[in-house]
Amino acid sequence: MLPEWILKRIEVEKSKENLSGADLNDAKLNKAKLNDANLSNADLSDAYLIQASLTSADLSHADLSRAVLSQADLKGVKLVSANLTDAYLSEADLEGADLEDAEMLETHLEGANLLQVKNLTCEQIEDAYIDKNTRLPEYVEIIWTQDNTFTCKINP
Repeated sequence: MLPEWILKRIEVEKSKENLSGADLNDAKLNKAKLNDANLSNADLSDAYLIQASLTSADLSHADLSRAVLSQADLKGVKLVSANLTDAYLSEADLEGADLEDAEMLETHLEGANLLQVKNLTCEQIEDAYIDKNTRLPEYVEIIWTQDNTFTCKINP
């Protein structure tokens, strides 16, 4: 028999069109295929989505606090007003994602791809953890002053 967490992942994948408001707190969804999923207002706090595929998913107003999304495919994902507090998105691909009003306090973005991200602010970047391997959109200018300190400027 398959482990319980694999069965849960399969169940979630089958329901991906209608997961708005779902309680997926602490869910083990590593490598889940949730492209185009509707996860708006979902509780994904403390969830494990390592190497998950969430391309073009709607995560607006979702709670992703302390979630682990390392190496996840988040291209084009909608994270409007999402809570990413203390979430791990290290080496995740967020190319083209919308981060309007997303809470990014202590969000780990080391090595993440943020190229062509929409609505990213210096405040969000300064609240998060980035490194020199974090790929930022062209409109964001980072000037490193030391190994782990920088200044941020948004170019028009």
